[in-house]
Amino acid sequence: MTEELILNTVVSYGDVDRDEVLLLPGVFKFLQEAAIKHADLFDAGTHAMVSRGESWVLNRMAAAIHRYPRYEEPVRVVTWSSGIRAFKGYRDFRVFCGEELVVSASSLWLYVNLRTKSLVRVPEEIAVTFPSRPGAVFRPDLDKLKLVPPDAGSAKTHPVSVRYSDVDGNGHVNNTAYFDYLQTALVKGGFPPRPQNVEIQFLKEIPPGAEAVNVWLEARGPAIVFSFGSPEILFAQGRVS
Repeated sequence: MTEELILNTVVSYGDVDRDEVLLLPGVFKFLQEAAIKHADLFDAGTHAMVSRGESWVLNRMAAAIHRYPRYEEPVRVVTWSSGIRAFKGYRDFRVFCGEELVVSASSLWLYVNLRTKSLVRVPEEIAVTFPSRPGAVFRPDLDKLKLVPPDAGSAKTHPVSVRYSDVDGNGHVNNTAYFDYLQTALVKGGFPPRPQNVEIQFLKEIPPGAEAVNVWLEARGPAIVFSFGSPEILFAQGRVS
């Protein structure tokens, strides 16, 4: 089987904003769908949830959005594994509209036991047979990416509701919903709604019973530092610019 997966799709009306431009979570929905389809070819995606009780969870992502596609634009998502080591999986993405590169991204995923919520080593039959292409990685420094939350004293807080549709088959809020919360908070905070660079680290799952999540935003130079959490716990942190 091929070392990369190509997903040909189109920007749907349900994933664009009032200007008919792809929403921020829509960008990451394309990436997630391509990643799942590729992993499923090797029984390492959603199929593994049933057969092994195990799953990949997104730990870190860095993306450059060179341009946000518009409604009905054809989109080609190319993804490949850049390596599997122990309980970590590395995956890169490129998104094209025609020949135009519109998104570049690197991601780090952790392999977990869904019952115990603990990290487990990727089964040998997957680690050995899953094709990988280590070169041409967008962010080779992703493992070392240092992200810090906003300062509690100066950050603005924006509560965002958690909806039934935000929870996925892993029993927690899907990673793409975080980008919906982030874009909503950016607009509420008076910041541009379409960042060109996004870096995020997921720390702990948002449980399905959560009614709302606080999004904290703080401007630091050209970047906006953000975090998601409740008064007791931090779920994710990152920065956009």
